[in-house]
Amino acid sequence: MSHSTMREKLNKRNMKNKPSPHPLESKIQKVADLLEHMLAVQMYTSGATQPDIAKNLGMSVGKVNGLVKGVKALKNNHGEE
Repeated sequence: MSHSTMREKLNKRNMKNKPSPHPLESKIQKVADLLEHMLAVQMYTSGATQPDIAKNLGMSVGKVNGLVKGVKALKNNHGEE
């Protein structure tokens, strides 16, 4: 038996042991992702910094940066972003 065939059989056996996900799980995850995105944008437009948003939402600054890309930040009293 070739090595790849053994691996394929093991993968099939492992997939049989895993319960299939509920049909609503992917939809619920999409809603959660959208809410997370909306929160990040709302916080950013209200003047929160990207590191603050990342800390509060439990994600990386890079992910926050991607979520708020193209969104204008609130300007401070000196006209700076």
